[in-house]
Amino acid sequence: TAYEIMPSLVGSEMCIRDSDEPDIREILRYNLEKAGFNITEAVNGDDALDKVSKDLDLAILDIMMPGRDGYEVCRKIREQGNTVPIVFLTAMDREFDEVRGLEVGGDDYVRKPFSPRMLIARINAILRRVDQISSKGTSISFGDLEINTLTYIAKLEGNELHLPRKEFELLAFFMNQPNIIFSREELLSRIWEEDVFVVDRTIDVHINRIRSKLGIYKNWIETVKGVGYRFRPKQ
Repeated sequence: TAYEIMPSLVGSEMCIRDSDEPDIREILRYNLEKAGFNITEAVNGDDALDKVSKDLDLAILDIMMPGRDGYEVCRKIREQGNTVPIVFLTAMDREFDEVRGLEVGGDDYVRKPFSPRMLIARINAILRRVDQISSKGTSISFGDLEINTLTYIAKLEGNELHLPRKEFELLAFFMNQPNIIFSREELLSRIWEEDVFVVDRTIDVHINRIRSKLGIYKNWIETVKGVGYRFRPKQ
């Protein structure tokens, strides 16, 4: 099942597309339309990829769907350089599955069964956070590393880094507060919503992914053993 949320012509409305579970589709369609969102559907992973664009506000992917599964669709979206927030829906409840979703570029993880009201609250929380970061419109740089919170673009030595939104938000948070040590719990509470269930390893996964993209500057994000992490640029 794949769902996508995209803006309408009149503002920040959404379109959802999906899948192989018509009952869930109907429930989601009804509740999202009732909440003011504009809905569209895709029947499988390939269909979802055909319709993906960089104008999406948010995408919802079911892990289990015909053809390409949610992990594969997410990975393909990220390979295209698309930073749209992605929420996974799944009946799986193992930490391994959650971490795998984060490793391929997912932003949030909602387990079935779930309340449509809760999903809508998650969607709105993600979009609020994106708007808050973008509204600051700040440009921050240390050496050859530069980010712009209005465009959500990060550059290293003039080359654009492809960072999913959660990775970008985490890097922006660090760069806004260099040399300060943050515990995993603090980072989770700052970057993720309080009602979102994520494990401590979530932070480790995202930081490892950011480090891999920073190349020779990967050591700018330091691990303080037994405490947490800090951004410590070497000038």
